[in-house]
Amino acid sequence: MALAAVNPYGTYAGSKLPSTQPVLTQPTQSAMAAPMSAAPAPMTTSSDDTTTDETQEDTSQDDSMTGSGSQVTNVFVELMLAQLQYQDPTNPVDSSEFVTQLAMFAQVESMEYMRLTMNALYAVAENNLVVSTEQLIGNEVTAPDDMITLGPDALVEGELVLDKDYDNVTIRIYDEFDAEVATVTLGSQTAGEVAFALDGNELGLPEGEYRIEAETVIGDEISTTPTYFSGIVTSVSLKGQEGLTLNVEGIGMVPLFNITKISAPPGATTPDNPTEETPL
Repeated sequence: MALAAVNPYGTYAGSKLPSTQPVLTQPTQSAMAAPMSAAPAPMTTSSDDTTTDETQEDTSQDDSMTGSGSQVTNVFVELMLAQLQYQDPTNPVDSSEFVTQLAMFAQVESMEYMRLTMNALYAVAENNLVVSTEQLIGNEVTAPDDMITLGPDALVEGELVLDKDYDNVTIRIYDEFDAEVATVTLGSQTAGEVAFALDGNELGLPEGEYRIEAETVIGDEISTTPTYFSGIVTSVSLKGQEGLTLNVEGIGMVPLFNITKISAPPGATTPDNPTEETPL
């Protein structure tokens, strides 16, 4: 009897050799730690995203502070890359030209940053000026003007600043149709400040706006001189291009920088100076 061939490995036909069979082995410590370390990955990614968002937010804030300064740098980089891309291979762009261009762009960026800084400082100064100007409310101010409001119950005080002696000075009043409706004769006056008052009751004029003209006569020469009027400040306004203006009783809106004199409120006295005035 023929003996059957002994299979030394005790496997069925078609089975793999022991070396190629899958072997169950005990997982190593690193293999066990891998899934555990992979689990917190989303948390780490979320933290990185949060940090990235915060960084982007800070960057956007910095960009908003520098304004178009960063855009200038970006334009320089784009131009430099375009020059490198389209340069003549046989005659490449000199590196010194890039340095010169960079210096020019840096200068433009610096000027832009300076402009933004000056705008911010101007806004702060303007706000401080508005706050300080509010203290003028209730005070009496004097400013050059030729248009005033007169009426039965209106008393407007004014003054002239004469550069020399005149034989005669006359205040002429014109209505809205530029027709002369009243005159106030001041007579001969010497050089300096000459005060006058326009009383609506004495003039008998209806309430409205009137143009004032001061006529001066010396010999045969007739000329005019600016008129200055005083009134109580009732409010302060900030009007666009007109800037800061004062609403002066009897005069109307007067630009702040047209004010020539600031006086204490009527009735306000001090021990040393009963009528305190601050010429500008």
